Amino acid sequence: MRLAAFVFAAGCQLTICTAAAQPQEVASPELKHILAAPMNGSRSVSLSAQNIERGTTYPSVIHLRGNVEIKVPVCLPVGKDSALVCDGEMVVTADQAEFHEETGAINAHGNVNVTPLRQAK
Repeated sequence: MRLAAFVFAAGCQLTICTAAAQPQEVASPELKHILAAPMNGSRSVSLSAQNIERGTTYPSVIHLRGNVEIKVPVCLPVGKDSALVCDGEMVVTADQAEFHEETGAINAHGNVNVTPLRQAK
């Protein structure tokens, strides 16, 4: 009887230790979002990332880190009056990026992907 109780107790401890060794799921930080207005007069650019840092002056360089997504509207002159028609966006995804408000330039780093034109829905 004592042996059975010892085996049962040892079995319970083993189960507890095994359960404690299971890795815990760590929630990734939520994405932050910001709209940036480049000085070159183009439309607002949508920026999202897990971490966004922006200078206190305008124009500034906006630093983005973690699951970066930058959406730039695509506008083309159409017709004899060359009226701008905006239909879709260029999408840049990366691990890290800098967006220059003065010029609208994007410097992307890490796992970079560019979708030149994604139609608006």
